[in-house]
Amino acid sequence: MSIALSAPPVPDAALDAAFAGAGRASPEAARAARAFDHLADLEAEYGFTPLAVEGALPDGLEGTLFRVGPARATLFGVRVPHPFQADGGMLAVRLSGGRAEGAHRLVRSRGLVEELAAGRRLYGSTLSWPTRVLRALRGKDRKNVANTSPFVAGGRLFALVESARPTELDPATLDTLGESDLGGVLGPTFSAHPHRVAARKTSYNFGVRYGRAPQLDLYAVDDEGRARALGAVPLPAPVMLHDFCATRRHLVFFVSPAVIRVARALLHWGGFDSWVRFEPRRGTEVIVVDIDDVSRVRRFRVDTFFQWHFANAYDDGDDLVVDLVRYSGLGTLGAIGKDPDRPELSSVEGGVLVRHRVRAAREQLLAEDLGGVRGEFPRCDPRVEGERHGVVFLAAEGPADDPQGNAIARVDVGSGAITRAHLERHELPSEPVFVPRSPGAPEGDGHVLALVTDVKARKSAVHVWDAAHLDDGPLARVHLPHASPQTFHGTFLPGKS
Repeated sequence: MSIALSAPPVPDAALDAAFAGAGRASPEAARAARAFDHLADLEAEYGFTPLAVEGALPDGLEGTLFRVGPARATLFGVRVPHPFQADGGMLAVRLSGGRAEGAHRLVRSRGLVEELAAGRRLYGSTLSWPTRVLRALRGKDRKNVANTSPFVAGGRLFALVESARPTELDPATLDTLGESDLGGVLGPTFSAHPHRVAARKTSYNFGVRYGRAPQLDLYAVDDEGRARALGAVPLPAPVMLHDFCATRRHLVFFVSPAVIRVARALLHWGGFDSWVRFEPRRGTEVIVVDIDDVSRVRRFRVDTFFQWHFANAYDDGDDLVVDLVRYSGLGTLGAIGKDPDRPELSSVEGGVLVRHRVRAAREQLLAEDLGGVRGEFPRCDPRVEGERHGVVFLAAEGPADDPQGNAIARVDVGSGAITRAHLERHELPSEPVFVPRSPGAPEGDGHVLALVTDVKARKSAVHVWDAAHLDDGPLARVHLPHASPQTFHGTFLPGKS
């Protein structure tokens, strides 16, 4: 079921006032917000409109690219201290017959609708200390910002954030329909990172349930949109668990010691990065869950590491093979949204694409180098999700002295070959989305789409590359009418628009 908004649609004038209005942040939020300078705000919403295409879109590339990110950090002149706290927005780019059209809309959550109607901020760490305490005591301190990723199931479109339930949007207009519990199945949270197992035609996900006994709530949503709860797995602490992975037979969690500071989170005290404490002494816990019987769990601890995102995982006999971007710590949490060329960020460790082999029966986790590619947002061919894969794409970064340090990279994990679509340092790539050339094409044969923002020129475009020839440059650039906020995740829905 979808839970309808409790307030009528907000007129454009109210949104214009929110974009331009004046306001005052709490002192601690104002201090934190001064460092949050790199991700642009959505300057204006627009419905589907024709977009300029530079080059030629490939024949047969038909469908819609959906992307979600923190679209609006500033409302009424008040800026939130971390991108994870910003209101989300959905970008959609339709491709058909060599032409393109696009739309970008804010996700009008119940909380945002209330704020627009009131003409001021009502939620979060930008409020005064007494107001935050009062709203927390009344249980009115949460806003579902829906700012992390899109999810499509059964023809329905959702915007996800890890701290709340999905928010449903109309895929034809991007109008917000409301928060959904998927037919009464979901608990209080549904992670922003569902993983589909292609062979099962089902996406799997989790939600972290906080309280005296933290736990993982496990879910399955088939391709027709039917959801079911699988059960729960206890957690030793209230952790920030961003992502996981799924194979044909297992759900795999690497639970890093990123522990939520519950009092700060409840009171929205400071920015999101101050709500999490990294405790390396705890180690990282490996949890392997039988996908058909979640009561069958193997868990063990290894030396500490952290990951934001997984590329894919598959069963290899009794082992599990898991590819992800790995970090030794959590320094990147405070760097999100900041200009990477700031001197104080020079010591922040980047992530490296690493293969892990889980030997659960022996309680072993082995790591294998995949060429040392640094970057984030790894993805594979969607047709092999949950199965053995041979290709990983990711948004890559290079050394600071490399004038073409940013790139979209293709890693052929079998041969070790690495191919890059080079970008300038001031061109910021988003997560690459791979689209097969045809349903029966070999793995990795198709096109890669990524949103690229030129922070110098304040322009954004969706670049389209031939996945086998990234180094030849883009086949086409679909130019947006604005400098898009940097989105986190995307998905491509094939078919005629």
